Amino acid sequence: MLGRDMQPVQISDMLEAEKRIRKVFPASPLVSIESLNQQLGAPVYLKAESLLPSGAYKYRGAVNKITALVEQYGKDIRIITASSGNHGMACALAARNLGVAASVVVPVPTPQIKKDCIRALGATLLEIGATYDESFTAACQVAEEQRLFYVHPVSDRYTVAGQGTIALEILDQHPDIKRVVVPIGGGGLITGVAYTLKTLKPSVEVVGVMPEGSAVYAESRKAGKLITLERCASMADAVVRKTGEEYLYPYIEKYVDQILTVSEDSLKQAVKLACIYGKLTLEGAAVLPLAAILEGKTQPGSDTVLICSGGNIDQKVLLDCLNA
Repeated sequence: MLGRDMQPVQISDMLEAEKRIRKVFPASPLVSIESLNQQLGAPVYLKAESLLPSGAYKYRGAVNKITALVEQYGKDIRIITASSGNHGMACALAARNLGVAASVVVPVPTPQIKKDCIRALGATLLEIGATYDESFTAACQVAEEQRLFYVHPVSDRYTVAGQGTIALEILDQHPDIKRVVVPIGGGGLITGVAYTLKTLKPSVEVVGVMPEGSAVYAESRKAGKLITLERCASMADAVVRKTGEEYLYPYIEKYVDQILTVSEDSLKQAVKLACIYGKLTLEGAAVLPLAAILEGKTQPGSDTVLICSGGNIDQKVLLDCLNA
């Protein structure tokens, strides 16, 4: 596929990504909110990726990948991607700022806030399929027909390196960290974070969290091989997918210590708790780590960081959670 890089990730890739990203935006805040700590009965740190320019961590990988393509091929390139929303918004923003034409294919059920934002950022929006997997197939076909550069949301060395810069920031902001809890969807975020942490500070425990209704990597770990789910559904729309990524699966199996799953009720409770007591408006995927704490599957502590991956939640979904 034109423009895609699936060479093995190296720690030098994360360091180069950090240089590119720092020219565009500063490190995201790492905060401990006392009112939330009181609710949890112990302190915890929140890595507020929801406060990045596109509203989610995906901006890191998009900036790194598209900037690298421009460095190699110039600004006359045209890019395309498939996304459940956040990566599409990130690509649209990064492409606009770099003067690159972008198209984004999203599943039809994608939250309206994400669709509206992608269009407002100047990208061409194509609504195809009911799931990310169907949108991905369509985007690949368009990319091949029109000779577009494909910016993969997870399975690309530059995308993974961009997400790995979160770990570099955490190690700088909280050198005594012992545990990082990470949402898992396609696997790019946890691959970048886990690889970087285990390379630079192997003692850090890396815990991944998935919704019970869309837990392909959890089920794959049980099966001992990468599997495809028959069905998947969750309010955490950004992580809903039937298939995992062959490129990322070996990294996840090697570097991720635990993969937990949480219920839909816990996700709704976590969205409400984060908004009222954590002072962050977070989408379903972003509260997966907090939901795991609420279920007692992992523990809070002053040496624990929860990666709050994004805040692009549909207004109706947010209100439903707050009224639950």
